[in-house]
Amino acid sequence: MDIQAVDRVGKILALFGPHRESVSSSEAAELIGLNRTTTYRYLSSLVAANVLDLRPDRSYAPGPTLIQLGAFALGRREILQLAPEPMAQLARETSVTTVLSLWGSNSPVVAHVEEPEQREIVVTVRVGMQLSPLAAQTKVFHAFKGDDPRVRRATRNLQLEDRAAFEAELAATRERGFSMQTSPRGIAVIAVPVYDAGGMVASLALLSTREVLDLSDTSSELRALLKTAETVSTSMGHA
Repeated sequence: MDIQAVDRVGKILALFGPHRESVSSSEAAELIGLNRTTTYRYLSSLVAANVLDLRPDRSYAPGPTLIQLGAFALGRREILQLAPEPMAQLARETSVTTVLSLWGSNSPVVAHVEEPEQREIVVTVRVGMQLSPLAAQTKVFHAFKGDDPRVRRATRNLQLEDRAAFEAELAATRERGFSMQTSPRGIAVIAVPVYDAGGMVASLALLSTREVLDLSDTSSELRALLKTAETVSTSMGHA
């Protein structure tokens, strides 16, 4: 398989995620910029290799080989062995959902979630969800892992009305060490980086409503989040 073919297969596989569970041949061709005949040939080959499944409605979805590989890759991530216990403790301490995200193809993907047990109503996200290009956790990656070619490419491809303002926000995030954000629907997030010996590897966040989560720079939730991120980073070999 030549480099061009590998690139095309990579683009096809990157189409799938929580935002798009299946795709038709024509949709795939339009999304990756190939003609329909070539795209259909690639999709058929991936089905033959059990990488994709062909559904009864003639759409394509992740197949058993791809699912097995994804589960294996996540299971092998050291951080997913070390982070859950401190995250669970953080959720108990703050009574707020705790979210760990790893960088995916174009933006972070939720890798682990710990929910508080005390609250009757809990704001949460599902594992595998691809976060928005402008989410707080995504901005933490842009701010602290901008030298990674994948993150740098995603940053360049962002459609921004005011790139100067965005860059200023990233500079402020680097200076403060965290990102805070409230969505139009009232969902509040505080996100911080997690490191290993080689640099940033994940983003750790608290997620709740703005009425519950204190977004001030002196909040107890922020202090607890920073402490937990430091604990996980230390266990990952970060000095």
